[in-house]
Amino acid sequence: MIKKMITMIVILTAAEGLAAVFFYPRFTIGAFIGGGGALVNTFSLWYDIKRSLKKRRWIRGYTGRYAFSGALMLAGGLISVATLLGVFVGLMNMKLSAYIVGWRERA
Repeated sequence: MIKKMITMIVILTAAEGLAAVFFYPRFTIGAFIGGGGALVNTFSLWYDIKRSLKKRRWIRGYTGRYAFSGALMLAGGLISVATLLGVFVGLMNMKLSAYIVGWRERA
């Protein structure tokens, strides 16, 4: 399931980046930054789920993921508004990929 989510994040990020590269180059940069952040967040979530089966300590991973996403949004906002929107859309690819993979894998 995690491999399918990662593949879907990469496909969505590439599609958004290629669709906007000629019209909004700063949005494209932000989309790729956000897509990379979505991949890092997905790996972190997967690691936390595996670790929580052994111990019940997930606050640190949760806080770290959202602090990382916030830092990416801040960095995108310091560049330009278009980059900020691109980072937001790239980070939302994680959520969208979870819905798409879940919909495709339904029984």
